[in-house]
Amino acid sequence: MIGLIFEDVRHELDRAMHAFPEWPTDPIHAATIVAEECGELQKAVLQLTYEPHKTSRLEVMEEARQTAAMAIRFLEGMGDYSFRESEMVRQEGT
Repeated sequence: MIGLIFEDVRHELDRAMHAFPEWPTDPIHAATIVAEECGELQKAVLQLTYEPHKTSRLEVMEEARQTAAMAIRFLEGMGDYSFRESEMVRQEGT
């Protein structure tokens, strides 16, 4: 079973890299892509739990595959990320 899961994730990774060949060098933006996919997974799980007529187990599995694929892309980009301090602005309360 695990072999099939990795094969599915690899297929999704290949599809995503072909459709979107560019990836951010800013780790915050790259992590945000992973988080966005994870948010879609969370939504699908919640819907399957509380509104099952709106989704399916297949949809949950697809969102999980997409999340895994983006996590792999994040890891693959580690050598290209520029971890540098961002400019900050002080915000004063009223």
